[in-house]
Amino acid sequence: MRGLKFFKKNKFLIFIISIYLIITLFNINLASTSLNNSSYYIKEMLLVMPIIFIAITLIDVWVPKKVIIDRLGDNSGKKGILLSFILGSISAGPIYAAFPMASALLKKGASISNIVIIISSWAVIKIPLLANEIKFIGFKFMIVRWILTVISIMIMAKIISNNINIEEINPKEKII
Repeated sequence: MRGLKFFKKNKFLIFIISIYLIITLFNINLASTSLNNSSYYIKEMLLVMPIIFIAITLIDVWVPKKVIIDRLGDNSGKKGILLSFILGSISAGPIYAAFPMASALLKKGASISNIVIIISSWAVIKIPLLANEIKFIGFKFMIVRWILTVISIMIMAKIISNNINIEEINPKEKII
């Protein structure tokens, strides 16, 4: 009974370990590369996520709900959109760090469209990366891509906010 409970609770982990074992049986080099890549990303996540959880806790404790509603809520308008782009663009860390932050902001009253803008700009409009893009691909390419990306994010935010209700997302009461 206990073993069955353990398997049900950890079925994804057991599935991943099984895949690694199968890969090891057929191609030891591929298994080694896979384990090295996985360990790299696990280390990265263990370094990034505590900082994100601290930031979420600070937002939860120090930033009043009214401030989030006024700045990022449904009636925040163009200022909310601009702030969402800025928050996403100056963010640090990988995209998976944006999701707990987005959940915390939703819990505090941010609109779905502004959350979509934050997550999307976190993924594709990071200010430090624009300098690299100019360096490798050129200024004109970067500007055109940036403009089209911003337009796409705006369209996506509008479509998602029109089709998803906050009750469907159901942000958890406790983030951590």
